[in-house]
Amino acid sequence: MNEMAFSGKAMTAKEVADVLGVTDEAIKKHIRELYPNLMRERVATVLNEEQITAIKRRMRLTTKVASAITDLEAAEMLLKSAEHFKARFEQERKLRIETESKLAIAEPKAEFFDQVTDSQDALQMRDVAAALNIPDMGRNKIFELLRKKNILDDRNVPYREYQDRGYFRVVEQKWTDKEGETHISLKTLVYQRGMDFIRRTLAHGGAA
Repeated sequence: MNEMAFSGKAMTAKEVADVLGVTDEAIKKHIRELYPNLMRERVATVLNEEQITAIKRRMRLTTKVASAITDLEAAEMLLKSAEHFKARFEQERKLRIETESKLAIAEPKAEFFDQVTDSQDALQMRDVAAALNIPDMGRNKIFELLRKKNILDDRNVPYREYQDRGYFRVVEQKWTDKEGETHISLKTLVYQRGMDFIRRTLAHGGAA
């Protein structure tokens, strides 16, 4: 049987069986004997070029498949293999082009709050102040008191302890100055349990 050109690609056991014109079970039998760990570790067994070659050699010695394959059949299998990888390559190329196009379209819109759209489960501090509705306790006042309580640092970023408790989330935001230079700063967002923590902290005068 002529050697099949796999171009360094990987194929599933089913794909190898389709190309060789045998059943899945025939391929899996050889995999169990040559590479028992593959059958235990993976749901869909994937074979590299070296493993596929080893299985083909074993089939020549242990089955009648090889002796029944003519040069024409071998050429047909080679063509089928080439078509398989060509189709896979075209699919991956099309997906990559679509992804790059979407990124190119979205990039101009992501100048300032590029990650805030991922933060629908957290609130900005001005929204927290509005929700708490405490007299004379706006966004800046809350920041100031949380800094005094050593909950936030001088950049209004919560210390790791309070992030780990699930009170706050810190995201990066990009902004562009008048000279066109891009800068990155950190923005503190508050989860629902963090808002309750702030309410109790302000009510009791200390961290709860």
